[in-house]
Amino acid sequence: MKIGIHGINGKMGQAIAHEIISHPDLELAAASVRNGHEWAGKRLCDVTDLPHDCTVRVTSNLEQFCAAVDVAVDFTRPDATLAILPVCQKLKKPLMIGTTGFNNDTTAWIHRAAQEIPVVLAANTSLGVNILFEVSRRVAEVLDYQHWDVDIAEAHHRNKVDAPSGTALRIGEMIAQAQNSDFEARKRYPYTNRRKTGDIGFSVLRAGDNIGEHTVYFTAEDERLEFTHRANNRRIFARGALTAAIWLDKRPAGLYNMADVLGFTS
Repeated sequence: MKIGIHGINGKMGQAIAHEIISHPDLELAAASVRNGHEWAGKRLCDVTDLPHDCTVRVTSNLEQFCAAVDVAVDFTRPDATLAILPVCQKLKKPLMIGTTGFNNDTTAWIHRAAQEIPVVLAANTSLGVNILFEVSRRVAEVLDYQHWDVDIAEAHHRNKVDAPSGTALRIGEMIAQAQNSDFEARKRYPYTNRRKTGDIGFSVLRAGDNIGEHTVYFTAEDERLEFTHRANNRRIFARGALTAAIWLDKRPAGLYNMADVLGFTS
């Protein structure tokens, strides 16, 4: 199975490349960077720490990139994702999206594209984080948010741009949905006045090289539930992304998530 990495110059792109190379049934078939990037046209083994037999040449030509792969994997930024999306549509290539930070308009574009091609949109590809999603959803179903406060704390490295993280926001969305409520009406970040009943509060830390931590708090008078996931190595996200990419191959057009990939929805 031929995998292409859109945004190979990023940390996640290179982590995924290492996982592909060590996988017996996968081939790193293509790698892309943005127009004008210094890696364009060079061999991966010359610009990364990938093995010397990895001679794939980096390209900024997205049609050339997509034509070479069975599934494209995207861990970039929203503008770069939206650049690859119509090319995948044109060439009918499945797309695994691990990028975060989309607004409502860009998310709508992804939804429209998924009417023509299979797309996995995952705020987080870690197996452990997706278990945290499911646990949070199930707990929220049985708790009355009029009596239980909900808070989500997250910490990442100093260079992460979006805040709160896509993972934290997704947890909040799932909790609000499980409690038949409007997430946008309940979301609070940052707090500028006194907390209101029903608020889903977010707190954010950006420091050092923290790969990622998320804690969900359900707090009532006299008791509190806490559920935490800590990432110690980006390999967990790379492995999860490839699990999703393999699952995505030959799927019908549609918008999927990691719950679909892991079988939680069934």
